Amino acid sequence: MDRVGIAELEADRVANALEDSEHGDRWRRLVDLAGGGDAADLVRLVCRLDPPERIAELRGLETAQNKRGAGFLGVLPDQIPSNLPTRSDLGASLDLSVRLAQIRVENLKALSETMPQYPLTFHGEPFDPDPVGEAPVGWRLAVDVAGIRAVLDFLEEGTADVEAASTIARMPAFVEMMRHRTDLGYVPEPLIDADGFAWCLVHAASRDPVDALWRWLHPQNLFDLSDLFAHRDAYRCLIDRLVEDDRLATYVLGSIAPYAPPDVGFDNRLSFAVGWGIRGWATRATGGVNIEHTKDDFDRLLSTLVHETFHRLQTSIALADPSVADAGFDRITSFLLASEADRRLYRALAYVMLEGAATYVAASEPAGTWRQDMGSGLDLLERIRALDASAEADAYDTLLNEGLRSNGPFYGFGALLSRAIVDAEGPSGLGLALRRGAPFFVERGLGLVNEPTSMRSRRLDEHIERLRAQVAGAGNAGKTG
Repeated sequence: MDRVGIAELEADRVANALEDSEHGDRWRRLVDLAGGGDAADLVRLVCRLDPPERIAELRGLETAQNKRGAGFLGVLPDQIPSNLPTRSDLGASLDLSVRLAQIRVENLKALSETMPQYPLTFHGEPFDPDPVGEAPVGWRLAVDVAGIRAVLDFLEEGTADVEAASTIARMPAFVEMMRHRTDLGYVPEPLIDADGFAWCLVHAASRDPVDALWRWLHPQNLFDLSDLFAHRDAYRCLIDRLVEDDRLATYVLGSIAPYAPPDVGFDNRLSFAVGWGIRGWATRATGGVNIEHTKDDFDRLLSTLVHETFHRLQTSIALADPSVADAGFDRITSFLLASEADRRLYRALAYVMLEGAATYVAASEPAGTWRQDMGSGLDLLERIRALDASAEADAYDTLLNEGLRSNGPFYGFGALLSRAIVDAEGPSGLGLALRRGAPFFVERGLGLVNEPTSMRSRRLDEHIERLRAQVAGAGNAGKTG
């Protein structure tokens, strides 16, 4: 049998055709690498390449993916070598299949080592969250799954219509997901935009063998849409389970409500999206989760949703710069301060407060890294405080990003301070501390936490005290709703 014959076979007949043929050794090697079902599908795809030289298009896809901001930004290795076999006989097609299977094995190994929390499969667990209390009267959380459902429909239809993909890419959930990546400030360029996301959608839905091979090589290809294509039925069932009743919104609202000051209202949105490298996010419009990073690991999913929704609550209660109109983090991380040194330290303290409090509220139990994060967090704050007033902005940004990137030490440090405040003053004390601002929050937490004073800098303490005094009498733009 030749390669054309293999391409036309049903997958379950490929093994029979190859097992006892002159290519049996190659076939068994492929099965060892890819597994029987994947091996058969892979060989059929390779044999459908017409001409075989089309395999070189994989390098073009990798280049185009990187150019559009949908690549791995150096976090994960490149995938496609220049010497893939291109002869047209069946033996060469099997050799190529083996090499592609090796690439996939290498890709998954790098993924497991670099992003060990990224799940590759679904567990089939029921969605049955433990009750945490009723949502307060008048509180509302709208759950937006329209975008993710549109993606799943598009992948299932397989028409790869460019206009339809462009429309999906501009749906609110994806607009906000991409806005968050831009607002972070430390995601390397190029940053994905709606056109880049639409390009990924087209190739993710395509039934062309080159696109199918690209999806198979790595679940995170095409901005993680390869993962959604491979498990589209499971994702659809997951989304349906999450929104079939109000348990999800009730759980999230019930989790954050105890930490709000009395008489605070809340009416907000939670969005489901997809996006490489980032699990949870929040913008001035919505909290969000990129669903492929949790799948049906409900503990991690619910923790992420609580964390991001608490960020939305923070924007309405935390002390804010009255000169900033947008209801987002910017009005909390800035304040009307005279010196650049004050503004820089204030911003860092604000992120300790915001990310730390959200981390604490979302945690089912205290994390073992929080204590060690305190030392690292204090060291970063001291280095920021000690920056020369003329230091370039890049020097400051590097230190700030060290505290934030990949759940850096500002998260655990701030969570430790949050726990100390709650232990001393009760859950609503956390919201009241947010209302008094970042310098108060950090100063109060440090005064309550049971840690050696040798970790603290006197100059840092004095600078935080001065900042707290400067903002103590300022108007709060974040009045309760």
